Amino acid sequence: MTSRWTLFAVLIVLAILEGLLIGVLSNWPSLLGAPHSRIKEALYVNSPEASSAYLFTRRRPENIRLFVAVLTHAARGARRDAIRETWLAECKQRTDEVNCVFFTDQAGLENETKHAVLKEYEENNDLVFLNIEDNFAFAERLLQTMEWAFKRHKFDFFLRIDDDHFLCLDRLLYELNFRPKQALYWGFVHCKPKIVRVDEAWLLLTHDLIEEILEKRNTTLLCSPYGDQAVALWMMASRKNVTYFMDNERIVHRSAGKDQKFLMNKDVCMQYMSLHGSYPRSMRQFWLSSNVLRRKRDPVTISYDINEIEPFAKLCQHSRVFDYRGFILEYQFEPKPCSENPKWAVSKQKHAGREEFGERYSKYK
Repeated sequence: MTSRWTLFAVLIVLAILEGLLIGVLSNWPSLLGAPHSRIKEALYVNSPEASSAYLFTRRRPENIRLFVAVLTHAARGARRDAIRETWLAECKQRTDEVNCVFFTDQAGLENETKHAVLKEYEENNDLVFLNIEDNFAFAERLLQTMEWAFKRHKFDFFLRIDDDHFLCLDRLLYELNFRPKQALYWGFVHCKPKIVRVDEAWLLLTHDLIEEILEKRNTTLLCSPYGDQAVALWMMASRKNVTYFMDNERIVHRSAGKDQKFLMNKDVCMQYMSLHGSYPRSMRQFWLSSNVLRRKRDPVTISYDINEIEPFAKLCQHSRVFDYRGFILEYQFEPKPCSENPKWAVSKQKHAGREEFGERYSKYK
């Protein structure tokens, strides 16, 4: 009798152990993966882990109006935090219309910075690492960013923006309802002989142009160390009738965050679209005046004036034909096929930011 009870007890124990084993095996990927798999996915944008599209897919629609790619150096954590506390907060509230993602890389990073940015990724889950080897590889960064967005979303518009731009996101989303959804090339235009181009600090393209660019990625597409030089070449070679939208009055290229003209403005977003050179303190100040205090004054939805897209020839007298030899020698880089992973003499050099080295475009308004 005792042996029967012993056998029965053993069978019960085995059944319990079997159930536990099945539970462990069925949840093995999640037990093994988090958080390491998310770090691995972020580090390698084209890896199998990344293709599973874990990042930013939860509760996000496939079709959105706007994709915002914030290009940021890994060491710029303070800038990213300021953006998260300001206009990115609105982005997270309007996920049916827009997705905003930080893109960075490990080129030239020290171990301390690598560890810090990985910790930041784990805490925020809004950061993607690109596979970039060189400091001066801005066209390649842009291409990888476009590929990442293109694989995951059907968007109407794609905005590449620097991490020191204060973006009036509500105004932009409102205005996109009135803008052409095909062949639009929009931003602050450098109207200079032979080198007319939209500055890459704030560069908006329509979905069809992104698609055309990526189709040529491994064939005829030409690259440059600078993203805006490359895009100017891509627009010139486009099969489409590209609309150059020169919006220099509202997309401020100079360091607005250090200019009292902008800092004293009670609501910059009623007059401007985006303000460059906005560092953490000024970023928060612009948000306070244009969002927090505005909502207290007028909680009703704001409507904005819509500027017409002026004929480009009326605003810029120079030809849109781009020739890199129009730059001074320092910025002359002969275009090379993107498919060959090109290198230039400056590829390993560090990029000099305006926050540390001052305004380099003193002649531009």
